[in-house]
Amino acid sequence: MPSHSAPQVVREAARRIVDLVLTEDDVHLDSLPDEVETSIAVPLTEVARMLEERTSDKEFRGGVRLLLEAGAEVVPRMPGELRHLFEELRFAVRGVAAR
Repeated sequence: MPSHSAPQVVREAARRIVDLVLTEDDVHLDSLPDEVETSIAVPLTEVARMLEERTSDKEFRGGVRLLLEAGAEVVPRMPGELRHLFEELRFAVRGVAAR
């Protein structure tokens, strides 16, 4: 497996969360419990920006870690699909950190 594949796995996992939550009409974001929306909206928007601008892997991992930290306390209150995607992202980051 190429060495760039681990960072790509993190980007793909983050992209799935961005695509689920940050829709043009913000329907999903607005439907989240207030504490979840408050915790993840800003760091998730920053991760989305980083995905669009193709920032360095190091900078991107920092943004993703911030998102994971911000969402850590509210994961149990996230809807099932979002909770699953957060866990997937957390495991993807662990895989990159282990290399």
